[in-house]
Amino acid sequence: MTYEQALTYIHSRNRFGIKLGLERMRALLKLLGAPHAKYPVIHIAGTNGKGSTTALVSMVLKEAGYKVGVFTSPHLSSYCERMSINGTPIAPERLGILVEKVRSVVEEAALDPEIGHPTEFEFGTLLALEYFAAEQVDLAVFEVGMGGRLDATNVLMPVVSGITHIALDHQEFLGNDLVSIAKEKAGIIKPKIPVVIAPQTADVSAVLAETAQRQHAPCYLVGREVRYTLERIDQSGTYLKLQWKDDPPLRLRVNLFGAHQAANAALAFGLLQTVKTQGFSWRWQDLEQGFNTVVWPGRMEYFSGPPSILLDGAHNPDGVIALAHGLSQLFSKKKFRVILGILDNRPVEMMATLFTSILGGSLQRVYATTVPEAKAASCTRIAHSFHELEVDLVLAPDPSQALSTALAELVRDEMLVVTGSLYLVGYLRPLILDYFQKNSGRKQSGS
Repeated sequence: MTYEQALTYIHSRNRFGIKLGLERMRALLKLLGAPHAKYPVIHIAGTNGKGSTTALVSMVLKEAGYKVGVFTSPHLSSYCERMSINGTPIAPERLGILVEKVRSVVEEAALDPEIGHPTEFEFGTLLALEYFAAEQVDLAVFEVGMGGRLDATNVLMPVVSGITHIALDHQEFLGNDLVSIAKEKAGIIKPKIPVVIAPQTADVSAVLAETAQRQHAPCYLVGREVRYTLERIDQSGTYLKLQWKDDPPLRLRVNLFGAHQAANAALAFGLLQTVKTQGFSWRWQDLEQGFNTVVWPGRMEYFSGPPSILLDGAHNPDGVIALAHGLSQLFSKKKFRVILGILDNRPVEMMATLFTSILGGSLQRVYATTVPEAKAASCTRIAHSFHELEVDLVLAPDPSQALSTALAELVRDEMLVVTGSLYLVGYLRPLILDYFQKNSGRKQSGS
């Protein structure tokens, strides 16, 4: 099977929609020979920050000499990015071979009405589980797709679980309030398996603490066992002090932007301390080097230019708040032009209000566009949301045209921000990289 055929087959499974539950995954994994049981796993859930935390943990363990598999979603520019080993995505031709193998098992099993057809995300999870087993990784870090309790990745029995900040997202599946969503995310907490938890609101903290207690799971909190102090953030990175229990504090630079990355780094630090007690040793130098060189494309990814461009997949209100505050803190003297495309199931109007209220007069113009994805919000809906707030805007249905128009209008001391859906960021990112490549002397900085 070629790479193109493999992608067509993977995406064809989208017709089976989203089916939350674990029984089909368990049945299919048994038929595949239980690949998920052949290596230790770190399992990470939460609303925002899962990817950054995953990148930080895996980078440090790679520096320590381990062969580390990483499963994340969605991807930016290539499906191969969803499963990588030591930072290298699966090769396209290898993906084709892998899809062929897993397809034969899946299609035979689908004849059994008790199992049925896996969804696109379930199939992708099976691919990653099988790939890491075949490559004999020392350890894998798996990011939850959505929720936790009934997510396809929750078939895993990890050595430690991590939960990033929980906020409103995917309410149509997870519940309309934070407590309901927290109960779904808390589903990754397993009996007697340690869990490290990022700072949360009081009601979310209560849900997670009660779940950990009920499961007799050792619980380590950022702010209690893991302490951090944000010392400064600037265009060279995020600087903080980390401390594990009564150990001496450590000063580190994280090659990611935004105050929210300090909490993600503290969560990653707690996960690393926990796996160290289970035989995965690492040195201070590994931690320093891993945090100092980590990259997570499409998340506060800064191109210094000129022109100055920043990409961030702020796809929900919590992400918009982090992005807008980050822009204000890091680039206080800049004015911003924003290309924005969002999926239709997002609270577009609330996100527009947050952008406008936080950025204020520094928000020069919004280019409302349409995400190249079937579930995209219309650019007219986005434009209407900002028009109601009296923000200057351009209606640009085609994302590439929105980029061309915005770049042509950008003036000195302005920054172009591409944000909203990660599908939009992933679509425009190659065009931006190509733009800089064609303009010598214009280099990327930050991550």
